[in-house]
Amino acid sequence: MSYKTVKKDAFAEIEIKKSRFIAHIAEVKSEEEAEMLIKQVKKKYYDASHNCSAYILNSDQGLRHSSDDGEPSGTAGKPMLDVIAGAGLVDVIIIVTRYFGGTELGTGGLVRAYSGAAAEVIKTANVIEITSARLMEFVIDYGLLPKLQHLLLELGIIIYETEYLEKVKISVLVTDEVSVKFFKELTEITAGAVTKDLAVRDEQVDFYLDKGKVILDFRG
Repeated sequence: MSYKTVKKDAFAEIEIKKSRFIAHIAEVKSEEEAEMLIKQVKKKYYDASHNCSAYILNSDQGLRHSSDDGEPSGTAGKPMLDVIAGAGLVDVIIIVTRYFGGTELGTGGLVRAYSGAAAEVIKTANVIEITSARLMEFVIDYGLLPKLQHLLLELGIIIYETEYLEKVKISVLVTDEVSVKFFKELTEITAGAVTKDLAVRDEQVDFYLDKGKVILDFRG
């Protein structure tokens, strides 16, 4: 199981007929986090005409929420929400602050402005793919290492850490998609010397890649 989100806040700004649209994208894990960030942005831009928002959560049955914050109904929050959904992002909020430039944009113009600001800030963000997996650690004899490495490569399983001590301590990230085949073939290639039940560590984690480096997000 995997999903796309952002880990670092990002910002973008567009201007249409002298109206400024300042977009802010951030990761949020709950409705409370989302509403807290909205309050912070409203405090920061207290003199703005509008602070419209939209967010989609991975938890809470995929909760979706949007706010037009005084703009005509359906012209701000909903278009932003559609952009987030279209990008396949979850656990993400976008807030677009508008400073009115003196010229009315009309319904269609507002929809284009807010959706355009949301799309622009997604372009500037570092979008990552979060994957759920079991972080498993095995202690094996050196003679079994080449066979295990070949199996891991064949199944696309990521090696998180390897320690070369009296024996080899190797930590791997096993996703649901390959777990059944991995455990079966692991037992076969090691003639039962290494099985899933012999793992010295087995816990559920989320992980993502950042410039080729594996970043773990432990649950609970």
